[in-house]
Amino acid sequence: MGFAERFPRWITGILGVVQLAITAAIIGLELRSAYIDLAHGTIWAGLWCVLSGALACVIIYFDQVFINDLCKCYLGDQICCALRGIPSLQSNYSAILDECALAITHNNSASLVCPSVPYDKLGLIKAQLGCAVGMLITCGIYVMLFLFACFGICFGHD
Repeated sequence: MGFAERFPRWITGILGVVQLAITAAIIGLELRSAYIDLAHGTIWAGLWCVLSGALACVIIYFDQVFINDLCKCYLGDQICCALRGIPSLQSNYSAILDECALAITHNNSASLVCPSVPYDKLGLIKAQLGCAVGMLITCGIYVMLFLFACFGICFGHD
C-alpha cells in the first residue's frame, strides 16, 4: 500500500476545507470584536495567528485571558484610554482624547482605561476560542494521518 492509498487526497481536501472555514470564522469574529472595542479584550491574535495550528495555541491562550478579564489591554494606558469601539471614532472622538489627556496629566487614568466592560465581546471571544480549538484539532488530525502514511511506507507495512 503506497502513500497515496494511505493518505488520500480527499482527506487533505476535507481537512483543508474545515481549516479554511475555521480560519474565516476566526477572522470574522476578530473583526466583529474589534468593531465593538479596538483596545480592550483583544490583541488581534485572531488576525495574525490564523496562519497555522501552532499559532492556534496563541489564540487559545489570549482568548482565555480575555474571557477572564474583558478589560485587559496590552497597549498602555494612553492608547487603552483613547481606543474604544469603532462607533466612538465616528462620533465625538476629540472629546475622548481630551478626557484621556486630562486624566493622564492628573495621573488618574485608571477609571478611563476601560470605562465600560465590553460584555458584547464575550460571546465572540468564546466562539473564537472554539474555532482555535477546532483549528488545533484539525491540524493534529492532519499530522497524525500524515505520520501514519509515512511510517506505513517507511516500515513497509501493507
